[in-house]
Amino acid sequence: MRILLSLLLATSCLIPLCQAQDNPQIDDAAITSQLNKAIRNDTQLDGADILVVSVNGYVMLAGQALSQEQKQQASLTTAFASNNIRRLMNELEIVEALDSSFEASDRAILDQIIEVIPAMSPATVPVIHNGVVHLLGQVTRSEGDEVANAVSRMSGVKNIRLSYEYIQ
Repeated sequence: MRILLSLLLATSCLIPLCQAQDNPQIDDAAITSQLNKAIRNDTQLDGADILVVSVNGYVMLAGQALSQEQKQQASLTTAFASNNIRRLMNELEIVEALDSSFEASDRAILDQIIEVIPAMSPATVPVIHNGVVHLLGQVTRSEGDEVANAVSRMSGVKNIRLSYEYIQ
């Protein structure tokens, strides 16, 4: 989780999080804090490496779980911890043992994204885990397509998952 968190923090410093346009009551920092606390307090999630990202109430769980049951428990814990989740996306990878061997390649992908995305789509928030790039934020369809095409050409990207909220 440490690398995922540092990648997210580095990203959020350079790519501003968008504000909820349809629902100004959404406080992503509060949602993230609340969900992180719930995950930390759930003993069934001990040993998992879970990153919580909230963008306009769209919540993504990324990282690694040690079993399918643990992945499902993460969804349940998250869903019951906040009433402000608009959509929950559980992208946890199931592994036998936590693996951090991909951290350097994920950092290289993030470096490429930081060079390109802010000018194209400041509302896009990327989350990278083991070469898979998840794109979140409120964007137009053409803006989302442009970012996805740019990311698809980047070295080290294995897959792209779009979790955008399309506007207009």
